[in-house]
Amino acid sequence: MNIFLDANICLDLLDTKRPTSKASIDWYMNHKNDEALTFYFSSDFITTFYYVLTERKKYDASEVISSIEALSFEILPHYLSHADFINAKNDFFDGKFKDFEDLMILNSAIRKKCELFITNDKAILELKSIRGMKIKGV
Repeated sequence: MNIFLDANICLDLLDTKRPTSKASIDWYMNHKNDEALTFYFSSDFITTFYYVLTERKKYDASEVISSIEALSFEILPHYLSHADFINAKNDFFDGKFKDFEDLMILNSAIRKKCELFITNDKAILELKSIRGMKIKGV
């Protein structure tokens, strides 16, 4: 099963001081060794991780880069495509969801054939599913 982790889950794994970190880490640790599961995150998040951790949290840049690299070995980065933009645009104008940036990520996960999208984002969680992909929290 392919599982897509939202940016907030990955940030929880990278920064254990976040309020939601414990739940995200516990969930990931309980699932990471299941050989039937493959984990993905959007490569677009890499710049977000770097910015948040170095500029807002003031972590050392070298350590952040090393942490993102380590994360990328366990949770595979998936790259956005133009098709993700087209599908997100159509979903946006069809009224499926009002956050275009999240629609880009959701459509990328769908293109990767992920069956499950894990997030702490309350608005995304309210969707419960999109085009057959289930959405759940930790």
